[in-house]
Parts: sequence; structure tokens; C-alpha cells
Amino acid sequence: MINSVLTSISLPKRTMPTVHRPPSPSPPSPISSRQRRPDGINGVNGDDGQHLPSKRDNHLVESEYSRKAKLLIALANDLTRLGGAQFDLDIPCLAFIGNQSAGKSSVVEAATGIGVPRESGTCTRCPMQCTMIRSSGQAWSCRITLQFSYDSKGQDRVPPVAKFFCELSNPKDVEIWLKRAQAAILSPDADPDDFRDLTVDDLKALKTLPFSLNTIELLVRDPEGTDLCFVDLPGIIQHHTKDATLVPFIKNLVERHIKRKNTIIVVTIPMTDDIENQEAFRIAHRVDRKGLRTIGVGTKPDLLNPGSLSALDLWRGILEGPSSNLKHGYYCVKMPDDRTRKLGLSRVELAKQEEEFFASRDPWKSIDDKSRLGMKNFVDNMSKLLITLIEKNIPTIKRTVIQLLDKNLQEFEQLPPKPKVESPLPWITIRIIRFCKVLQGTIHGTINKDFIHQSQARYETFKAEITRTTPQLVAQHHNPAVNVLVGQITVDTVRDVIKSHMTWELPGYVHFDATKDLILRHVQHWKKPMIDCFEAICKATLALMTGLIKDEEHFGRFGELQGFVRGIVEEQRLRFQTETSTMLNKIFDLENSTPIYTANSAAYTSARTSWLNTVYQNQNPQFHSDAHKVMADVHAYFQVAHMRFIDYVILSLEGEWHQKLVASLEERLIEAVSLAPKERLIYLLSEDKLIAAKREDLTQKVDQLTKIKERLIEYEKEASLTYNDDDE
Repeated sequence: MINSVLTSISLPKRTMPTVHRPPSPSPPSPISSRQRRPDGINGVNGDDGQHLPSKRDNHLVESEYSRKAKLLIALANDLTRLGGAQFDLDIPCLAFIGNQSAGKSSVVEAATGIGVPRESGTCTRCPMQCTMIRSSGQAWSCRITLQFSYDSKGQDRVPPVAKFFCELSNPKDVEIWLKRAQAAILSPDADPDDFRDLTVDDLKALKTLPFSLNTIELLVRDPEGTDLCFVDLPGIIQHHTKDATLVPFIKNLVERHIKRKNTIIVVTIPMTDDIENQEAFRIAHRVDRKGLRTIGVGTKPDLLNPGSLSALDLWRGILEGPSSNLKHGYYCVKMPDDRTRKLGLSRVELAKQEEEFFASRDPWKSIDDKSRLGMKNFVDNMSKLLITLIEKNIPTIKRTVIQLLDKNLQEFEQLPPKPKVESPLPWITIRIIRFCKVLQGTIHGTINKDFIHQSQARYETFKAEITRTTPQLVAQHHNPAVNVLVGQITVDTVRDVIKSHMTWELPGYVHFDATKDLILRHVQHWKKPMIDCFEAICKATLALMTGLIKDEEHFGRFGELQGFVRGIVEEQRLRFQTETSTMLNKIFDLENSTPIYTANSAAYTSARTSWLNTVYQNQNPQFHSDAHKVMADVHAYFQVAHMRFIDYVILSLEGEWHQKLVASLEERLIEAVSLAPKERLIYLLSEDKLIAAKREDLTQKVDQLTKIKERLIEYEKEASLTYNDDDE
């Protein structure tokens, strides 16, 4: 329904249509042509600074305005060509849209004075950006350029690639060359030069993409033309027999071009069609809900039957203003049919025919204000509206360009300098020494103590895990009715162990195997905490080295060099992790086997005596049982041995793993780079791909923005000279 398209118009069949407005937000009240046109041009977005002309000018004289128009249209064209859209520069432009077969191509032909491709179905299969510059005193010319702004995935190509295609001097040659250019755009993998000599039959035989986001650009210099720039977009289709995805593709393409706030949307609609069912208006309404920058152009008025009074009255009301829900209203144009086109009439002759049509047919001849009728009025008024809009937005565009340029320059300056590779060996060697020095200082605690604190915390965890394996000795006789807790050794258990190891000993003699058995039952639990601690320390060490490798002060800027260093680090890691693991296993095996020994007799004796005194409350040793003596031996030995084991494991990790790894790493890295050929070292200094890509991206953006800024400055100088010449 039209209420979802054009600020809600309800269209009765036989009466003059009335305007309905949505409750919120309320669009501006419709402005009739009689209210609007005496004041000139109303703003595209409701500004008072832009107005539609009250009457069509007889011609655009070579004056201050005309020269200014040339400068502004040329500026807008250059800003677009330089990729302004990729920086979200809202460059004012006209966009022609319409349903398929809405007469849009005929309007474009009449606006430009050149022939455009005409085939059955959709004839415009990619955007066509056209810049018209009136060139008084110069011969007619047309330059066609292929602008590849998008890659095969529809992503922005930075910078856009412009390919010169041809320069023409005869308007009659444009149509075939546009067909060739369109075929080149639709064949992105082919060389555009291959399309320059193709005939119409050759072009029909080609298999190409159905549509493309990339653009054909025309720069037309015409002594009889009007200063104008616009983009002609593919006709909107409702279905496609071979590929249903093309329907949303075209709609998205159209919406992508018209969503910018400074794009004036020109919707062509056959006057024989139901205005409520125009998909082009629906798309325009989605981006311009208040109708502030949408202009309707009714085509094919000659096909309206004189008896269709309701349709004729509807269009008269729309053109005169009261029924128009668009701020800038509608125009009506009468284009030549195919038979007339073949006659090859001049632009003046075609304009005269159109003028005679509106002067002789009802209801057009009875409309008081004829400024809404005819192609000449439409083009001249659009030119003035567009030129005003461009001039008004130049300060905003320039300010945006300067801000973007400053931002990209700052990002570029923050990138690390590109390395010089004339002498790669000393350059890499210095970084290796610096890397190893920081690594050593971190592990030794002379640079950063966080890593040592982290290691010490893990060692405390290891110490606690080993301490928790201490035998829980229960000296009292065990009550069979109570379960023995896990890890407990009761006096009854000890007696059983002593009995199990008894052979032909003399009375009062306890076999040492009983003591050894009880000790080793608990020592065997030390291996898992030891392995867990080693793995945690290795993981932390590797994380430290990885972070230092990635640091831009060392190798972070160079992906290949990072990979080279990581390879050496991995080689050394495997070596020293294996060697350290072997040593740790030896330490464990020494504790978990015979002999059960300690030279620390003072600590051992003290712990043994303390335990027995606690049990017997300092009674004479002659009263100590054999079981309790064994339990005291187990307790005392464990106190000495588990602290010894903890010390040896930690010292081995620090000495065999940390110290030897770091010391060997520097020697091995320097050896490896010393043996590498210069070409290999130069390759290692290839900049990291992400940094290189960012550098390239920023370089291109800075280059583009600089060119855009220079073009804006050039315009200001040209405009200043023009105004000064006029003052003189």
C-alpha cells in the first residue's frame, strides 16, 4: 500500500486523492507547486537554503552561475572518482531508479543526449555514473571509464581501480561502447581491452555475470548540455526465472546507492501504472520516509487513454501540488517512442515535439504552471537543486576529509618503522641478544619479579601437595569397630607389617624391610605432584618466551622471524624438558627405592625423639614398643626426606630447566642466524603480514584522502579566481 511508500496517500477511484499522514513522526505538510515555485528551490531535507525554480530558464547563460556550476559538477565527479564513497563522504548526486520498463532509460537518454543500451528485459545491469558538463565553445566528447570499487565478494576495493575504456567524439557511438563497457564490468576476470572491438552479435554471445556492483563512469562535455551528475541504477525486478537471488540483489544495490542523505532520488513511473504498487517508491520510502529528497517523474503520458478521467485527474492533482506527498513533487516527461528514435531527430526537434504534446493534450495544456512538464524543465531544475546541494556540503566534506586524513596519518605514524635489510645479520643478532637478556632478567628476577613470584607460588603449591602425603600415624590400639581413615597408619598395621617381614631374627630385633615398606608406601605419592609442578613451570616459561617473541621490541613485527625463533625455542624446549624430566625422575627414584638414607642425623634424631616423647610422655625408652619405634623411624625419615625432595625438585627446575635453557637458547639462536644465508635473513625480516597489510591499507587511504583534499583546495582556488574575475 502507498501508506508504506509515499507518506501515505489514499487513492479513491473517481475523486481527487487526499493526503494521509502517519501519526509519528509527522512529515511536513504538502506544499503545492504554486506555494513552492515562486520562492525558488526548497531544501532537499527541508532546508530553506535550497529551492526549486519557479519557472524554467530559457537557457543557462555563460555567467557566474554557469561557471560555478561547471566547477561544482566537476568537483563532485572527481570526489566520486577518487573513492569518496568509501570514506562515507556524502557527495550529492542524483540517483535514477524505477521498476523494470518504467521508461528510466528514455529519461537518461533525454537528460544526456546519448543512446543507452536497450534490450528486452533489464538493459542496465550495473550502475552508470554520468557527469554532464556544459562545455561552451568546445566540441562534444564523452570519456568512458570502468570503476572497479568492489571485489568479487562485494567488499570495498581500496583503493578503487579505474580503467580508462574509451574517448568518443560522436554521440551516436556511445550506445555500442556502453554495451562493451557493461560486458567488461560483468566479466571481472577478463581484460577490459578484449571488449573494445566486439560487435553487437559478439556481445550477445558472451556469458557474463547477470549484474555487478561496479560502475561505468561517463564524463560528457556537451556545448548544448546542462551541468548535472547522476547515477543510473538497474531496473527493479519482481521475479527472475533463472535466479531468484537476483531480485534482492538488485534491490540491495539500489538501496545502497540511495541511502545517503545527500542523494536525490528520482523515481520514474509509467503514468499508466498504479502508483500504489511501485516497488521503486517502496525502496525510496525506506530511506526517505518523509519524502524530503525523493522526486517522482511520470513517463509515457501519451499512453494514458483520454477516457481515463480518474487517472488523468490523479496525475494533474499530483503535478499541481495538492496531492503530492513529496517535498519536491513530481514531473511529467514525454519521451520519443522507438519509431521516433529511429528517425534520428536532433535534441531541439525532440524537445519541440514534447512541447507540442503538452500544449495540445488535456489535461496538460490546461495546467497553469508548465514548469512541471517536459524534460528541459526537469533537467534544468535538477541541475540547480544539485549544484546548490553540492555547494552547501563542501565545508562538511572538507572537514570530514581533514579529520579522516589526520586519523589515518596518526595510525600510520604509530606503526613501527619499516626495517632496513641491507645488513640483516647484525640487526637480527642485536634483537636476539636483547630478547635473551630480557628473558634471563625475568627468570633471574633482575628485570621483572612477577615471573619469579608466579614460580614461587607454584612451588608453594607443590610443597603443600608433598606435605599432605605425610603419614598419619595412630599410636593407640585400633578399635575394630571404627574404620581406618585413608592415609592413616595404626599401630596394629605396623605390627602386621613387622610380622610380615619377620624371618630368623633374634628376639627384640625388627627387620628393616618393615620400616622401608611403610616409608615407600607414602613416597610413591610424590611423583604426580612433581610432574604437575614441572608441567606448570614449563607452561609458564613457554608463555613468557612466547610473549617476549611477540613483543615488537624483539621479533613481533616480523612473522617469519617469529616463526624462525619459535622453531629454535621449540627445539631447545624439547631438549631441556627431556633432560629435566630425566633428572626429576632420577630424584624421585632415589627417594622411592633403597637405600633409605639421610646424613642429616641431627634432624632425623630430633624428629624421632620428639614423636616418641609425645607418645610416651617422656617415659624411659626401655618401655617403647617395637611398633612405636618403627612408627617413629617412619615419621622422622619422612620429615627429613620430603623436605629434601622438595628442595631437589625446585633446584632442578631452576637449574636444569630455567638456567640451562636460557643460557643455551642465546647461543643456539646466534649460531642459527650466523649459518643462514643473507637471502634467508632478508626473508626473515619480511614484515608481519598483518602489519604489512595495515601499512598498505593506511598508505592507500592516506594517498586517496590527500588527493581528495588537494582536489577540494584546487576547487577553492578555481572558485576564488572565478569570483575575482567577475568582480573585475
